Amino acid sequence: MRTLETEFAEEEEVVVEEEEKQVSELPRRVDCLPKKYSNFWDHLSAQEQDDELWMDRAGPSLALTWGWARPVGGDAWKGEAFQYTPSYHKDFDWAAPAMTLAALMRFPSDQWTISEWPLARGVACNTSSRLPVLTAQLLLRRDAYMRARARKHIPLARYLEDTVAWNARIKQLESSKGITEQDIATWLWILSCHNADLRVERFLRSSCRKPFFLLQAMFATDRLFANPKSFMDLVQYLSDNYVHRHRPESEDRHLLPQSRGRDMTWWHFNGVLHRLVWHTRDSWPSAVTAIAQLVVDYINTISDDPSKGHSSHAVRSFVFNKALQYFSWPSRMRPLANMPYNWAAQRLVLSIASSFDPPLVPDKESYSAIQAVLAALPKSKGEIKNAERIAATWPPYRQAVDGVDERRDPEEDLSRSSMAGLLAREAGYPTNVIDQGISVLAGSTFGQPPSIQTRSVPLPTVSGEHAALNLHRNWALQIKATRNAREAWRLFQRPPLPAMQPDAQVAGQMMAKLYAHKAPSVKRLRPGDVKETFPIHNGNLTALEITRITPPAPDELYHTLLSQGLKPVGHYLDILLTNAPSKQEALNYVRDSPFHFAGDILSDFRRWDTQEGKAALGALDFQLVNAWVAMLCRVHVDSASYTRHTTLFTRDFGCGPVAEAILLAHLCQAARPVLSRNDRKPWHTILTALSKKALLHNPRGHGMDHLVLTMDAFLRIYERTLHIQGDDTVAFLALCYMIRKTLKMATFQHSLTERRPIPRKKRLANLLARARLRAVQSFVNLSSPVEAGTRLFPQDMTRYHMSALTVYRYMKAMACCGDGKEMVHIMDWVLDGWMSDYFSEEIKEPKQHAHQQMMHTIAYFARIGKDLVEEAEMERVRKRLEHLVEHHGCTWAWPSAYRGYGKDDVIDSTLAARWADRIARASSEQAFDDD
Repeated sequence: MRTLETEFAEEEEVVVEEEEKQVSELPRRVDCLPKKYSNFWDHLSAQEQDDELWMDRAGPSLALTWGWARPVGGDAWKGEAFQYTPSYHKDFDWAAPAMTLAALMRFPSDQWTISEWPLARGVACNTSSRLPVLTAQLLLRRDAYMRARARKHIPLARYLEDTVAWNARIKQLESSKGITEQDIATWLWILSCHNADLRVERFLRSSCRKPFFLLQAMFATDRLFANPKSFMDLVQYLSDNYVHRHRPESEDRHLLPQSRGRDMTWWHFNGVLHRLVWHTRDSWPSAVTAIAQLVVDYINTISDDPSKGHSSHAVRSFVFNKALQYFSWPSRMRPLANMPYNWAAQRLVLSIASSFDPPLVPDKESYSAIQAVLAALPKSKGEIKNAERIAATWPPYRQAVDGVDERRDPEEDLSRSSMAGLLAREAGYPTNVIDQGISVLAGSTFGQPPSIQTRSVPLPTVSGEHAALNLHRNWALQIKATRNAREAWRLFQRPPLPAMQPDAQVAGQMMAKLYAHKAPSVKRLRPGDVKETFPIHNGNLTALEITRITPPAPDELYHTLLSQGLKPVGHYLDILLTNAPSKQEALNYVRDSPFHFAGDILSDFRRWDTQEGKAALGALDFQLVNAWVAMLCRVHVDSASYTRHTTLFTRDFGCGPVAEAILLAHLCQAARPVLSRNDRKPWHTILTALSKKALLHNPRGHGMDHLVLTMDAFLRIYERTLHIQGDDTVAFLALCYMIRKTLKMATFQHSLTERRPIPRKKRLANLLARARLRAVQSFVNLSSPVEAGTRLFPQDMTRYHMSALTVYRYMKAMACCGDGKEMVHIMDWVLDGWMSDYFSEEIKEPKQHAHQQMMHTIAYFARIGKDLVEEAEMERVRKRLEHLVEHHGCTWAWPSAYRGYGKDDVIDSTLAARWADRIARASSEQAFDDD
């Protein structure tokens, strides 16, 4: 039976055949091409140029018969299966046009799901003249052209306009707004790039009109900026064209500019600010201060506009408070280390509050955001002094050591976060459940249960019908803000309300205390600064009382909670899996959880590489996968018992649980590449495990083969993360550990001259040379400031916060490789940091643990550098440090007396003496490409 759709399909086949014959004869010269290709023709591949020419020639002819299923006028049209209204059908999923365009461009039409097709049909039928709608419709038209060329069915042809109607709409748009089809085609060319950096490059280079929705698409949160300069240039463009101008500069170069009003309203700015802070969390934590300066500039440009119905003070207050709340978001990587940048951004915004009349006042949510940031900062001098005077008993009351302490006002013992809470109450805001949770981390305060000031990011809050769970959140935070498992168990047994049962987050914090390691006996480590537990104070308690208040073992507590109906989920399940003593025990935890269906696929690695197994892995929760990877890395042992029959075997990664973890992380992320693009956690876990104790096993080799396999696998994973996600300090620290570990094992645990031929030794030297070059290049990328120099981005702004521990470990890695020149470079960079802002204040404050680590770095250089660095260079570095101490108040110092080599110093000197020449020779022989 012939239908109307069948007849149109036959006509399309004829058009396709006729136009295909003529495409090969079309001119390729730019002056002979349609005008709409002038902006991007030279940047297209040969195949893309051929496709563009075909669509330009055959498209109008194909679309002459389109739109037969579109509604006519204001009457609804009743089709074979659907009933449509003029704009959207009631069965279509509606979304904002810009969001629809982003959803449709995320995947090719062949990969659209039942979520994307209704959006496509809805926007195809939309008769609006909004620019995102027209851009989405041009995308659908171009996709239909290419499907016709490939002899595929065109399901959207019945909804799209025909050529005459489309050309009429474009002509009307050009006459009213001055926007041409060339501009829309250029927007699609910009958005078609999935690489965020290349997309920004196209955006800034193009000379077309650039509407605000296109700028918003540049800041899409599903894209990661690998190059910080791309993000910087885009923020600068926003500042120049929308903050300091009412209309963008691109409109001044074209006809028919929109002359009334601002192109970016305060509501639009709030949406852009949300995306900007999102990107700083992912790729550039220190840039949040530049975003704060952008907020200050925008607030200063806000003026009264009675026609909008909002006063300038109301708009300024809205932007002011939203910025304070957004700037409290912790960084996704090393959130505590990067929290000083958040506080600097909030201070910058708060500094302009009193410059307006009436002044800008923080609201309730802003005070809570400020409290959360202050709770995650390193302790100040006063807070350190208070922490040192806390009694070892519970409750942790303050001890007075002299008469000055006796006369102290109780408010002087409060932390900065607690003082912010008092200011909020003085401003008239009552304390709610959320504030009580933050106050727990801030330390003991008036009218609240006792707690230890704990440097931590507050747990997420819940609103709506599940807001009662915030009581469990506060209970969990009370358990977290303790010094050891006994204190945590005391609070675990005392719920906030009578007969209140623990939930997963409460159980998770209790399990974390039970599994926590003991803190090292370091003077500058204080309770609340680290996750490790501190010694238990028994005092004069009897043995019976000690037994009564001692917490149960983790396994005993788990089965008790399970018998009460509490299944492991969320953070609770993560803690159990990460600390599981064996793989079988971890499987039991998974089968007891709501993810019991995942137990079968996780236990049988032989199914992972099948089509069914990949689909099952792709459906797993990322949090569960990351916890399973952590468990596999922890239970891995260096044993020859791993064979092809007992565990997974791969040619690149050998045998063992870590090999399973590598394959699992790869398959799960490959199944969902868009969602997992920013997920670094499994690779950080694997790199850290390989750099510490884990050693991959090669069943076909022995001795040095296992070490070579481990080093090679580490570099493969490191370069993979470097290529996809860029440098980061966690992976770089693991690389520094890995270099020294490999050198130690090759020197002291495996013979270099016996049982293995010379080529194997050469292979290891080549890998070490490759690792050293990678470390040097990564240090340059992480420590070098971004090429800037604008008011928003100072010249000395770096991308990541470099901790004192990372600097120390990099210094040791270079010393073991015998690279004295790089050691001098590290010291010069460290000394430059005293006069710059890329070091945090805790590295410069004498009472902080980070300061002690930096002193270890300087002392290590002074000891080991004698054998690797020229005497003149050593003297230059020493005099430069003494100059900083004398004239600039530097708190670092050159070691005053030589106390001889320690055990680690002797090991590192031996490694440098044995391997320096080999690594240098291998570096000169191999052609290593950093790309």
